[in-house]
Amino acid sequence: MKLSNDALQRFVGGQLEIQRDYIYRGEVAEVDIADDNLSVKFKWIAKGDKLPLPTKWTNEDNTSYGVSLITASTSNIGIGRIAINTGFVSNELLVFFPPDGSKLDPGKVEGLALT
Repeated sequence: MKLSNDALQRFVGGQLEIQRDYIYRGEVAEVDIADDNLSVKFKWIAKGDKLPLPTKWTNEDNTSYGVSLITASTSNIGIGRIAINTGFVSNELLVFFPPDGSKLDPGKVEGLALT
């Protein structure tokens, strides 16, 4: 599956989960692909305390994320979700959830004050 900006715009207002030896999840405010690089700006983002199922989420101040897609593979998973395995570049698994999909409740994120 080839990713495009048009295909990713449907995830604005949804959430992105980033997994490696850690887990982050946040609400997508902007998403862009340029020159095989994915850039995401979050409305808010939180870090989980453990994998695979965090019991505690803590607010993160850095609301920007970027990764190279040169070695990435992409697939449709679940209902309306897209998974991206970034390959050896950063070895992360990204899962985009649509706005009406699975969500981390921002009210359960320690230190998050939404305005």
